[in-house]
Amino acid sequence: SQYMFNDYLLNPAVAGSKDYLSASLSVRSQWTGLEGAPRTQFFSMHSKLGEKMGVGGFVFNDETGPVSERGIQLSYAYHLSLSDKSKLSFSVAGMLFFHDINRAYLRAEEANDNTLSTMLVKGVSPDINFGMMYYNEKLKIGLSSPQLLQNNIYGGQENGTNLNQLSRHYYLFGEYEFNVSDKFDLVPSTLFKYVQGAPMQFDFNVRGVLNKKYWLGVSYRYNNAIAGLIGFNYKKLSFGYAYDYAMTDLNDYSSGGHEIFLSLRLFEKEKEASSV
Repeated sequence: SQYMFNDYLLNPAVAGSKDYLSASLSVRSQWTGLEGAPRTQFFSMHSKLGEKMGVGGFVFNDETGPVSERGIQLSYAYHLSLSDKSKLSFSVAGMLFFHDINRAYLRAEEANDNTLSTMLVKGVSPDINFGMMYYNEKLKIGLSSPQLLQNNIYGGQENGTNLNQLSRHYYLFGEYEFNVSDKFDLVPSTLFKYVQGAPMQFDFNVRGVLNKKYWLGVSYRYNNAIAGLIGFNYKKLSFGYAYDYAMTDLNDYSSGGHEIFLSLRLFEKEKEASSV
């Protein structure tokens, strides 16, 4: 829900777009109170390298019921100057997924079903992510696609059919900062998400920022959830919290979702010391 503060998680082309090294930690608990509900943790770092390059990486852990996903990504980005204030960046990233299924969570409908004892419960798959982004001081628009190779996991093939294949995703993200006054900024943003076989999804977010230090916002995820956003900057540290209210039937079984993030800006130039 707070990807707008660390959009490197969505698009590796973000690496190198800021004049500082960014280190961020995100922790999310979704559908709290529901057994086996998703829990996710991310840690990322990205930085400018010279005048035209950027590098970065992240590690993540995700658990949903019996399924655990862990992975690492390393990326390289190149930035082209289109004008004095506008740039276009391109990036490629290599990723490695580790997949696990905990059989203790599974129950067969038939007592003599030997599927649980013979199924593969561990898998490893490499992958490639691609991203590009246009940006200036107020606007950024990014397009990215992870899991380009669409590899199989758990050796999932039967009669020539891929049973456990990673799907290619497409993300389109945009954000613009309106300077309403000397002390107040309004920052709308949106994210479109598409994967074959599922309806297109989109988020719309808006937040108000006071004195470049405090923000309050709301996010709407189409046919899914509404999230409230709150946070602040203190020197080179940023903190944010989001609460998700589900708009589906899951709301009858859970008490919403909680997400926090911490971000540290290192080797930052003084002119950006208080930026969001």
